[in-house]
Amino acid sequence: MMHDLALLCCAAEAALVVGLVAAAAVLRLRRGRRAQRDAALGRLYLRIVMHGLLTGMRRAPAFPRIGRTGARGVLAQVLARLASAAYGLDAGLLRRIVRTAELEPYLLRRIRRSGGVRRARYLSLLARLAPDAAVGAAVARYASDRSRSVRFAACLVQLAADPSQALRLLACWPEPLTAYELAAVASMLRRGMLPVAYEPLLASPHRNLRSLGLCIVRQFGIEEAEEALLRIAASDAVPEIGCEAVRTLCALQRPLCRSGVLRRLRSMGRAERRALLRCMAAEGYASDALPELFDRDERLCYESLVGSYKCELVCP
Repeated sequence: MMHDLALLCCAAEAALVVGLVAAAAVLRLRRGRRAQRDAALGRLYLRIVMHGLLTGMRRAPAFPRIGRTGARGVLAQVLARLASAAYGLDAGLLRRIVRTAELEPYLLRRIRRSGGVRRARYLSLLARLAPDAAVGAAVARYASDRSRSVRFAACLVQLAADPSQALRLLACWPEPLTAYELAAVASMLRRGMLPVAYEPLLASPHRNLRSLGLCIVRQFGIEEAEEALLRIAASDAVPEIGCEAVRTLCALQRPLCRSGVLRRLRSMGRAERRALLRCMAAEGYASDALPELFDRDERLCYESLVGSYKCELVCP
């Protein structure tokens, strides 16, 4: 009797395992088919949007199968990627497509019903679709979300919805902006969505605005900002900002043997000085100026770094 019961339990467990494996296989098959369908639909939508942009279409084009499950999400991703990659995109046509396809209500529903990373992803999509002031007000509730990624994505939506409030929103951001967050804001500026100049940012009393100013100078290679960078490197009260100003000077390939830079170097920790050495090696600085900036061990480290960026050409 006990032997038969054990056999029955083993058979039930085996059947359960087989059922779970079969269910997983079916789920993977469905996901694969959906991914293929979404990819084909995305290519179709991209062709339609590009045709509208190239022909100067004044009305929003029709999108086949837009009512199917997930189709609006595919269109939103196509428009967001296009807006991120293209400069001078026709904002009017983009707005007409977003409004006609009802993408904003769709994304707002997704944002409301999701959380964490998924909510941040939908908010980031919305920020790239030229939202209006009403949408910016609708996402203000997520500015106090527990997730930092959600809070920052909501800030991006508000920036895109009302660029005139950019300085206030960034100055009120309670935490130091990360490199990723600075790059996201700078990307909006490159696309012409934020009318912000670098000079008032560098002179701002707010840390995040100065950080953004340094990021803009570095990304656009603005050599005219050299004097402001030297001032920040020499006297900024936030050590991280002063070090970032020195790295920005390095990225611009400006001379570093300056009194302000030397004062900042003396206050840097070992890890920060090594990071600057790597930046200098990547930018191709000659080793002639090193005796004034670094000690013997650091100069040896620099020579090793420079060697790693070069290859020796042997001629027969």
